[in-house]
Amino acid sequence: MSILSENINNHFYNLCRLTPLDDHLLFDATLYRQLVGSLVYLIVTCPDIAYAVHIVSQFMVAPRSSYCDALVHILHYLKGTMFHGLHYLAHSSLQLYAFSNADWVGDPTDCCSTIGFCFFLGDSLVVWHSKKQTLVAHSSTEVEYRALVDTA
Repeated sequence: MSILSENINNHFYNLCRLTPLDDHLLFDATLYRQLVGSLVYLIVTCPDIAYAVHIVSQFMVAPRSSYCDALVHILHYLKGTMFHGLHYLAHSSLQLYAFSNADWVGDPTDCCSTIGFCFFLGDSLVVWHSKKQTLVAHSSTEVEYRALVDTA
């Protein structure tokens, strides 16, 4: 899990720095919207791209050229991880494990944080969730506490 998470974080680090004023507007946004729509559908079977797709889907109204670059990065990631997947083992333990994390003031547009958590039953991932908080946290401790509360 940690190797996959590090790979995703390194690959999509610049996505969280996209703002509505980057580069110039696309002349025709149809292809951008179709690709984002397809990626939203793909999240069902590839939850590891959920955060990245969440970021690029925020700019559907007025997409810019740098957002297309972000879409290309997501597609390259998918091509490189095509044969990776979630495996559910019949003989794993029945212990429940939970992990949570948050980024403090991760969105440069409104300074809100994004939290995420996942639950494992033995070695099998059973729940994965990430969401943008509605309030601005005043400290990293506060945002971690909110992530822990949402996880519980």
